[in-house]
Order: sequence, then C-alpha cells, then structure tokens
Amino acid sequence: MSIRVHNKTALHQKGPLLIVANHPDSFFDALVIAANCSHPVSFLARGDVFTKPWHNFLLRSLNMMPVYRQREGKEHLHKNQNSFDASVEVLKNNGILLIFIEGICLNKNEIQPFKKDASRILQQAVATGVTPAVLPAVITYNGFKHFGKKIYLMLGKTFSAGLYFNKDASPVTRALERNNFNNDVMQEMSSLFKEPPTKKYKRPIYLFPVVGIAWFWHAPLYLIIKTFVAHKTKGTVFYDSVLFAVLLFAYPLYLILLCILLRYTGIPVYMNALIIAAHPILAIIYTRSKK
Repeated sequence: MSIRVHNKTALHQKGPLLIVANHPDSFFDALVIAANCSHPVSFLARGDVFTKPWHNFLLRSLNMMPVYRQREGKEHLHKNQNSFDASVEVLKNNGILLIFIEGICLNKNEIQPFKKDASRILQQAVATGVTPAVLPAVITYNGFKHFGKKIYLMLGKTFSAGLYFNKDASPVTRALERNNFNNDVMQEMSSLFKEPPTKKYKRPIYLFPVVGIAWFWHAPLYLIIKTFVAHKTKGTVFYDSVLFAVLLFAYPLYLILLCILLRYTGIPVYMNALIIAAHPILAIIYTRSKK
C-alpha cells in the first residue's frame, strides 16, 4: 500500500480542529487520515455499526461517536444531539474531530452532496465560544478490492469557522451560514480532487523469485482470510476495512503459532527465528516492489 499525502503539515497542527473529508472507503478512510495526524483524533461514524454492545464498546474506545441517518430509523435521530454535544466537547478541549461530510460511503472516487452535520457542529461550537479551525481533506483510491493499493490524501488550506458562523445569528441567517459553508467547502474539495493512477504495476524481473516465495509463504493465510471477509461483507462497503482489521490481528497470531509448531518439529532455534523473521521481510518486499 502506498499513501501519498499533499500538504501533510496541515495534520501536524493542534486543535480545536475539525477535519471535513469525503468518504469513499468506510473505516479505512479514518485509518488513513488518523495515521497521518500528529495528535489523537475523534471520529463521527455511521450509527448502525454501533448497534451490537461489543461493537459499541470497541468503536467508542477508538474515539468514535455514532451519527444516525433517517434510513436507520427516525427513532434514533434524537441520539445525534448527544454525539454533537460530545463533538463540541472535543473541540472545546482543543481536540481534533474528523467528520465525513457527505454522510454516505459508496466505494466511488466521487465527491457526493454534503450533509449539514459538520456545519451544525461548528455553529454549536461557535455558540459556546469556541472557534475551531477547519481543514478540508479529499481521499481517493486506485481500487477498493485489491491488495497493495495506491492512496492519495489531499489536504487543503485551514481556515477559521469564524469566517462563516456567528454566535448571534438569527435562525434564517444560520441556515444561510450552513449553505455558504457547504458550498465553499465543496469548491475547495473539488479543486483538491486527484485520482491515483490505475495502470498495472510492473515489477523488476530480478525480483520475481523473491516475490514468488513471498506470495507462496503468505497465500494460505491471506486467501483464507480474504475469502472469509468477502463472504461476510458481500453487498456492503466494509470489505477493505474489515480485511485490514482481520489481517492486523491475525498476522501476529499466525506467526506465533507457526513459531510454536516449528519448535516442536525439532528445527534449531536460529532457523526458527530466521523463518519467522523472513515472513514480514518478504511481505514488505512483495508490497514495496509493486510501487
């Protein structure tokens, strides 16, 4: 996987900061942005993934807060205010908040129409005396189903929410503020949009033996997990995110189990160590050789 970040220094700043981004690839988008931030990030995520108790516990432990849409049931919409209040608290405490301003994920490199949740949070924050900075971000992928993808993260210019929102605004003016904010952010994000190249990679011929060994060493684990995840996420936009999460946790366990098995076969300790160390090294060679 290759991630190219434009204007990366924008993610080094402290809060209060609201990052508004597009949303082409589910939770993977949040991972890409947060991994490049210098400070902890809180997120707003779709509410339907918080329904199971252990999902709710895990996601909230990762600084995620639910936002419910009408399609998930009108009875849940009132809960959004709790998340908006929590979001404002993050900003009041000089934190960083990430919101996917489109409010939908479609596995497409296209900027969708914006919802007004981001502007409502900013209005509420300004009303309490907090004026966050706002950073537009656009993330694009050269594919949503294959391994070793190219990702572009394009970051715009940071601006103050005070340019758009006034705490003393009337209800009519507040609606106009939200529209103006969304329109200008849409223009900025459209100008940032850049899609990674989709042409196939060509590896140097001298790497073919190493690449072949790397593939065969990892194929059993990867193909099993890939098939399982594809089945479980069929018809959804979660394939990339779930595959990444499962591999992240399964790979170390796989190496530990392999180490135990090799030990009981009577292989010398130094050979065991070399075989285990070779796995991640070959994996790195395999992925980096695709660049």
